[in-house]
Amino acid sequence: MTTARRPGMTRSAATAVTTALSALALLWIIAVLARDDPSLTGAPLGMAAWWGLVVTLALQSAALLWSHHRATVTLACAAGLSLVLAAVFPSGLFTVTALPVLVAAFLAGLTGLWRDVRWWALASGVLVAVAYVVNVRGAGHFGSPALTMQAVLQAGLVVGLPLLPASLIAAQRATRAAQREALAAATRERDAKVSEAIALERAAMARELHDIAAHHLSGISLMASVVARQTASAPGEARSGALLIRKQSNAILEDLRRLVGLLRDAGHGDEGVKTLDTLPGLIETARLTGARVDFDLRSDEQRDPGAGVSPLGQLAAYRMVQESLTNAARHAPGAPCAVTVDDRDPRRLRITVRNAPPGPQARPASRGTGYGIIGMRERAALIGGFFVAGPTGDDGWETRMSIPRESGHDLPERSA
Repeated sequence: MTTARRPGMTRSAATAVTTALSALALLWIIAVLARDDPSLTGAPLGMAAWWGLVVTLALQSAALLWSHHRATVTLACAAGLSLVLAAVFPSGLFTVTALPVLVAAFLAGLTGLWRDVRWWALASGVLVAVAYVVNVRGAGHFGSPALTMQAVLQAGLVVGLPLLPASLIAAQRATRAAQREALAAATRERDAKVSEAIALERAAMARELHDIAAHHLSGISLMASVVARQTASAPGEARSGALLIRKQSNAILEDLRRLVGLLRDAGHGDEGVKTLDTLPGLIETARLTGARVDFDLRSDEQRDPGAGVSPLGQLAAYRMVQESLTNAARHAPGAPCAVTVDDRDPRRLRITVRNAPPGPQARPASRGTGYGIIGMRERAALIGGFFVAGPTGDDGWETRMSIPRESGHDLPERSA
């Protein structure tokens, strides 16, 4: 027995026990009242009739134990048992058997598919109507011309009436389940897209890291060859050591190319190493497209701009400005932008890109995916900095990145 079926069996058992107790309690109340008013039972009943009614109610309630599996069959069984009782022990207490049938009908409408329930409900309604007619005739009342109408009304009240709220509840459950499934599917799709975007962004970072490493390791290799040629003392040993440095540098460069080269896209059109020095070119390119971009570099006169910031940190700053200007052009076309590079803090470099809200005539693009924000945040985390983005008080947008310096207070002086 699977764990998934146990809650259903527990609910069915609780329903069966509750229905049996309720029906037997109602029967006991009628028996007590019948002592003073025998007309409640239609005619005096023998002990066999009372026990037959008790057994029928017990069997009808026991049938509810399988309502979690086949509620429609349970409904037909409960209705069939009432017909058996009407045929064997017809009496005025026949209506008590309607309680288990009513519960079974509600459960059938709640748990079954309507295309199946409707036919079982129709068959059960016929059984209830026939049982009503058999009980009336068996009790000695041959009835009136309206007997058939009364029987149909009895079937409608016992079988049809509980099906209405049960079907509504089942429809609401199905709608909520479909909404949850659609939400789960949308969430899975979003997560897949975010994972893909992060993977692409990390591949781009690896590609750019390769460019930076290749640039600097190539410099190391050139310097080592220069040292090898300019060594004056102990030329043999110095030359061997310098050549070894060059050999190791070339080996590292080659291994790095093999390792990261698989992530490199063919035909990538942005191959240059990006630093703070290339920011003015980026700003000028944005201006050529018609964007209004102001650039403010706040630097310390005692050192060169970006001193102490690693090449990867400068690349993160460049990409942050690039992505922010792209987002501004997309979501706030025509709005002026301000790029501020604050290089005065000896410990951190701070970059801010702020755009005004779009004008009334502008037609912003549709809502983005947020992958650009994810990429900028990933870059900041990679270099130990932090990144924040959000709306401004005037309905504009601002992105900020803080990048730590590698050398702290020991920064090189500005070159003469």
